[in-house]
Amino acid sequence: MRQLQLFNDRGGLAIGFDVLRSTMPDIAIAGSQNEAFSLWETRSSSGFVTKPKFNAQLITIRFVTSGHVIYRRRSGDVDGVPTHATLVNFSDLREVQAFGAFGAISGTFSVEALMAAQVALTGIRDGTLPDLAPTAPVATPAMMALFLTLQRVQQQIQGLDSHDDLTFPLLKEVLSYQLLSAWPRRVAPAPSQAQDIPSRSLGRALDYIAANLSRALTLADIAAVAGISVRSLQDRFRRDLGRTPVQVILELRLAQAHRDLMSPTRASLSIADIARSWGFVHMGDFGQRYRRQYGRTPTETRRASRAV
Repeated sequence: MRQLQLFNDRGGLAIGFDVLRSTMPDIAIAGSQNEAFSLWETRSSSGFVTKPKFNAQLITIRFVTSGHVIYRRRSGDVDGVPTHATLVNFSDLREVQAFGAFGAISGTFSVEALMAAQVALTGIRDGTLPDLAPTAPVATPAMMALFLTLQRVQQQIQGLDSHDDLTFPLLKEVLSYQLLSAWPRRVAPAPSQAQDIPSRSLGRALDYIAANLSRALTLADIAAVAGISVRSLQDRFRRDLGRTPVQVILELRLAQAHRDLMSPTRASLSIADIARSWGFVHMGDFGQRYRRQYGRTPTETRRASRAV
């Protein structure tokens, strides 16, 4: 708790951790900060609550790799889960609550920097940004590419000077263009659009799946945690995500295997060991599924990660 309070007192960040609502806090943050662009990875077994310290013209995108986060905004709550990335304007934010077993890769851009990128990208100088949606499905090729770029850059900038003129401006520019190109626009407001944001029960189901990916999962257990029937669970996944619960579980396990294949700390493990750790016992099936999801084989992924 004292470390958390010291972190708040140190300043430099636009948010502060709510110490009074923290219980046995376990939070790890790694990244790099710049006035126009910040990029970091967060992991927390305890969960946490943060609140804005002051008004700032910032936009944060977040890809949740495990667990569940809620953004409580003046314009309505938004859920962040592994299948849906989030985009939140800081000026609309009241607080953020991340639950246990939480992991995410996030990027914060200044509104000014994004507006400059929008002008360069489109040539339109109307002083506005596109009306970007608060959530976006991660499974689309453009969004998956944005996530992989954020992940790779976050890994590579560790230990670099965030003010290095040869590195940071270029990274910020490329990521700004990619964000503005990949992120879906908000559909014109209508009552039916509420279903585009995952329901609470769906969020609980996804949270449970993400926290138990390395264990045997059953639809009955997932539905019980979500507080709905198995049939309702299947219907919600198809309606809100366009995929079955089994497909989502396999995609998330493949994503974890992909992360391990890219990680230097897992370099001593064989591809078969990594596949088995995420429930893939048949290597031929694992290889086919992996290639469909990532466009290359597990061997090619590992070779590419070692070449970096």
